[in-house]
Amino acid sequence: MRIYNFIFSDKIAFRILRHISFWVAWYIYEVMLFLYNNSNVQNTFWLTLKVRCLKLLVISPIGIIQCYIIVYWLIPVFLLQKKYIAFICGVIISSVTVIFFVALLTYKKFDFLSTWVGIASYISRGVPIPLVFIMIKMLKTWYLKEKEKDTLIKENANAELQLLKAQVHPHFLFNTLNNIYFFILTNTKKAQGLVKKLEKILQYMITECDQPVVPLSREIDLINDYFELEKVRYYDLDIELKITGDCTNKMIAPLLMIPFIENSFKHGTSKMLREPWIKLFIQADDEILHFSLTNNKPNETIVNKKNGIGLSNVKKRLELLYAKEHYLLIEPTINTFTVNMQIPLTHIN
Repeated sequence: MRIYNFIFSDKIAFRILRHISFWVAWYIYEVMLFLYNNSNVQNTFWLTLKVRCLKLLVISPIGIIQCYIIVYWLIPVFLLQKKYIAFICGVIISSVTVIFFVALLTYKKFDFLSTWVGIASYISRGVPIPLVFIMIKMLKTWYLKEKEKDTLIKENANAELQLLKAQVHPHFLFNTLNNIYFFILTNTKKAQGLVKKLEKILQYMITECDQPVVPLSREIDLINDYFELEKVRYYDLDIELKITGDCTNKMIAPLLMIPFIENSFKHGTSKMLREPWIKLFIQADDEILHFSLTNNKPNETIVNKKNGIGLSNVKKRLELLYAKEHYLLIEPTINTFTVNMQIPLTHIN
């Protein structure tokens, strides 16, 4: 039996076992406390201990009932509903009732002296019981709430991540299909070549990009294929692509780099009347991927926020996936647009 199941499981068997264990532990504590306080007593010690144990067996159910009344009725019905006066009255009434029965069972009577003796006994022994019981219950409830909160955060993050990834796919495909449509009208042979490369890209995106991480080498292949798709459209396009480091046996979240490259074409190269250029440097260190992309753009070009879905998605995905472990700096100038990004790499086991 796992300790976690014993403490937190909602199964009836574990719940009963938890409560029995708590009250047995409390009973042993009371007996040990009696032994400690009466260790110097020699005469009739064992007889007194026997009587004490029997009294605990008779009196304990009263305190146990009060604990359950407070924890499972007064707190949820009154305290959590901000009915403080009713809660305080309930605690007082239950405490007076316990004191009455303790005095009656202990001294066979209920008078002024026995009442005060019962109150003293209840304060010294009875009050910590419900307090400890309530404290354990509240700590358990707090832990479960925190765990539930963490689970919801992770589930929401994963759902948002899947949504953002799904938004990247059509955004990328939309621009690529536009290129194919252009060549279908002007050059059928080139269009066929583009379709084959698009098929390769789609196969990768559909079959592999559903995973949390993909091989870095596959992302590099995607970038190369994307450049090949775009080169046929821009006859004077100057692409400088430099990849250094070892890209094998390393993993990365899918489709983090391609939206920046797509953006460089959409808002840079496609707007240039002459001499468009793109410079891309990728360096794969042992633990970090360095990505640097710069493209030229017309002076008047301003990236429309409405058209910046791809970039905003990448930013959100980076926050969800890598939190403070990543670095992203986007620097637009009058004539250029630069993206510098660093993200952690994982190794294939």
